[in-house]
Amino acid sequence: MSQTLEGRKEARLAELMAIGSARRGQLSQQYYTHKNKGGRTVKTGPYYVWQRYINGKKHSVRIRPEQVEQVKADLRTGRDVQAVFDDLFSIFEESASVQDQDSKKKPRLSRLPVTRKQTLPSR
Repeated sequence: MSQTLEGRKEARLAELMAIGSARRGQLSQQYYTHKNKGGRTVKTGPYYVWQRYINGKKHSVRIRPEQVEQVKADLRTGRDVQAVFDDLFSIFEESASVQDQDSKKKPRLSRLPVTRKQTLPSR
């Protein structure tokens, strides 16, 4: 494997190890409307919901208002983590491609040329 590929891989793995917390998904604001006793429509909220997919199923968790900034920061970090994973995967693919090229190279065998007996044409 090329030293530059190995160095790039180690640098990206070190970035992953330095990450404290991260999240996938998105943060949504929700508002609810309802009618009060007087018949007026009242809007309540915002309520914050962190949504993500796990094994193909949507999971939602309500977030307290004091947690919103931390969740937003974790979501930004999560996007950065995904970018590192994508880059790592491209490094792994490039490494596999280099290995494929190395396996295609056949070592030359140092043999003496094979001589064939020549048969003379029959008279």
